[in-house]
Amino acid sequence: MNTIPDEIFNCLCNNQRFLILLHQKPDGDAIGSAVALGKGLKQLNKTVDYYIDLPLEDKLGFFEEIQYFNQTLQDDYDVIIYLDCSSSSFAFSPAEMPTAKTRLVIDHHKSNAHYGDLNFVEITGATAEIVFRVLRGLNVVFDEEMADAIFTGITTDTGSFQFSNVTVDTHLIASELYAIKTNYAHLSKRLHTQKNINQMKMTGAAIHSLEILDGMPIALMILDHETIVKFGGTINITDDVANLGQNTIGVAITALLKEIDPGEYRVSLRAKYPYDIHEIALKYGGGGHERAAGFNFCGDVGELKQDLMEVYANQNGEA
Repeated sequence: MNTIPDEIFNCLCNNQRFLILLHQKPDGDAIGSAVALGKGLKQLNKTVDYYIDLPLEDKLGFFEEIQYFNQTLQDDYDVIIYLDCSSSSFAFSPAEMPTAKTRLVIDHHKSNAHYGDLNFVEITGATAEIVFRVLRGLNVVFDEEMADAIFTGITTDTGSFQFSNVTVDTHLIASELYAIKTNYAHLSKRLHTQKNINQMKMTGAAIHSLEILDGMPIALMILDHETIVKFGGTINITDDVANLGQNTIGVAITALLKEIDPGEYRVSLRAKYPYDIHEIALKYGGGGHERAAGFNFCGDVGELKQDLMEVYANQNGEA
């Protein structure tokens, strides 16, 4: 595993007051990375505040460190840390943004805009992998909650080690976590299989909406605004819903459209190797990875369908 750059080490060692920000509707990687890094910095006697988009999914609400989320917010900090966030516009930020001497970005998205004063961006299985290396470089001692946090970040962003973003380093870090805590079976079940009743019904509605576009291996699912409200809001759209189309035999590309307000969609894209869908996300002001990306969309859904079909055709040599 690579060591951390000197400028990142010095930034974290030589400053005292930190604010941690994440992307909107934070997932397991964002929350796990925040919990681990926040607790690690506190262990080094740093002051750490969090400004996080709440509430969290039920499955992520077990960390004790969450009690400190959004408790305090200062006017200025030494460092504002953006975790797991490919662009500043996608960050969940205070309306009146505090000032800071340094903006530090720690992220693993290919589309990251390197918008910080310092940027630690590597294409890894999860941002939590980078956070683990940072904490090891700072000689932080991991407690079990920190180990759970890193495991949560890695296992959720790799689909329980099923996605193509898994590397040797991913497994090496996971093996080190087992030296801290010997059993993650209960946590894995919580993260990957357990849902509340509204989440189950939301998942069912997404499956019911699934369609295949014009005989191509492209699956489209739409959760309309009425359905989302009926089953408790976007908080009950679990991360795995976006992957459901990929579980359909023969499907290569999947789009999940969530109508967060009438006519306004949040789109999650998934693709199987060798297809690359992050360019579509960039076109609409979003970002992500080659095979997992997202963006916000207002307009004709037919236009988006056409984009998906063109991407498949172009990359499949049919153009």
